[in-house]
Amino acid sequence: MKKLFVMALAALAIGFTSCSESTQKGDDVAAMVENLKTQLEAGDASALQGALQSAQEKIGELVAKDPETAKTYVAKVQEFLKANNEKVVALVGDNEMAKGIVTTLVNAPADVVVSALAGGQTLADQAKEAAKEAAKNAAEQLQQSADSAQDAISKAVEEKANEMVEDAKQKMNEKINEGAEELLKGAGLKK
Repeated sequence: MKKLFVMALAALAIGFTSCSESTQKGDDVAAMVENLKTQLEAGDASALQGALQSAQEKIGELVAKDPETAKTYVAKVQEFLKANNEKVVALVGDNEMAKGIVTTLVNAPADVVVSALAGGQTLADQAKEAAKEAAKNAAEQLQQSADSAQDAISKAVEEKANEMVEDAKQKMNEKINEGAEELLKGAGLKK
């Protein structure tokens, strides 16, 4: 009986601990989002940039300890940033690090952000890689468009050249026929 009582107490303690941790994590994420909101409403660019950096660091710490909770944090911060994207981008201005964090959090799925942070990348690094990849894709598409345009131009030039050759052949045949007619008339073979 004593063993059952001790086991029940242990289970209860574990339950309270997990509920307490879950509540604390929820409070932490709410505090992080509230801090971002406060800095945004205050219009303080450097404080907002600091809050973004702090959010990145907190998420980075969580990635090592609890990736699922880190995903929750990322999702909540993403939700806030997506809802306030224009204001945030306007406020961070030319700060590339802050822009990188915002861009990555707005555009990348939470699990991708967490995976990259787990691999040692910062959110700014992720944004740079995404920008490089987008530039590479744009360059490839531009090259494909240029190739297609070049092919279309080559085809059009070839068609026009063939048309001109046929037109020249026709005119040459007409002149040959006119000349033959004149020769035949001059020789009296044709009236």
